[in-house]
Amino acid sequence: MPYHGATGINMTVVPFDLPEQSRVLMAGAGGGFDVVCGMPIVFELAARGHKVFLANYSFTDLRKVSGASWLMPNLLEIGSNAASPEWYFPELYVTRWYANRNETQSIFCFDKQGVAPTAEAYQHLVQKLSIDTVICVDGGIDGLFRGDETDLGTPSMDSISVLATHLSGADRRYYATTAFGVEGAEGKVSHAQALRRMSELIAQDAHLGVGTVIRSTPTGKAFVSLVEYLFNQMPPQGKSTMASSLLAAMNGAFGRTPVNYKTDYQPPWLSPLTTLFWYFQADDVARMKLFYNEVLQTTTVTEVNAAIEQIHGKTGPLPFESIPI
Repeated sequence: MPYHGATGINMTVVPFDLPEQSRVLMAGAGGGFDVVCGMPIVFELAARGHKVFLANYSFTDLRKVSGASWLMPNLLEIGSNAASPEWYFPELYVTRWYANRNETQSIFCFDKQGVAPTAEAYQHLVQKLSIDTVICVDGGIDGLFRGDETDLGTPSMDSISVLATHLSGADRRYYATTAFGVEGAEGKVSHAQALRRMSELIAQDAHLGVGTVIRSTPTGKAFVSLVEYLFNQMPPQGKSTMASSLLAAMNGAFGRTPVNYKTDYQPPWLSPLTTLFWYFQADDVARMKLFYNEVLQTTTVTEVNAAIEQIHGKTGPLPFESIPI
């Protein structure tokens, strides 16, 4: 049975209650489409009466964007009237999807920088918007990794966002991961090690629960509409493997499944686990990073990468671990 919560609204994506009329910042962890992966959370929380703001650690060259407002040297607020010569700008198309529904929704884009300036940008938004809850959403599992796993995936941007959430100053600071099974199609990223990290967080009482996005619900229908709109606005190479995999799994795809031309030779492994959203306390996810102290004062992604690589070389990598069932 779906969880209906205190409001009585059908709740499948977010398995816990927030205080009434919370002010929530949903921030994509690392890449243009992480904010898209987090949209089921946005739709459900908005339906519960919360005010939800959107942010994303952007892969777009924000210096080329016009018709937008710089709030800080590394923080750009965009709306549907913004423009960019670059075709890869999923954040912009999210705002335009809202505009097509006669709704106004801006997105705060974090420029690609290190932990210190990104944390300052998070803190600015928390204060400016009176945010009480930050939910950092990661499409994929590598944000869970502490630094000694066999293959870390692409951990730098996700780690920057997790630490920025941890340092944001909001009353509630959460990390959510979704699209389990998509990363590591080449067989190098260990999902068993990700589950091990989850178990360690559960042991620390840092686990908040698990939700899922279901295609027949209002949230599921809105998510499908949004992703299909984005894909129609972008060239084929812009079709996110994470978002495509979520849609396929919502439709019941199982096993190695090509979801776009980029995955024809290394398809992701999809299952009912792919549509799950796993929630944890961001403070605990941040503090388990073996490179925590080394990256706190970083100002560039290059510095973060160097610190992670140094720790990985010194402490790991651990032997590859598979799920024995």
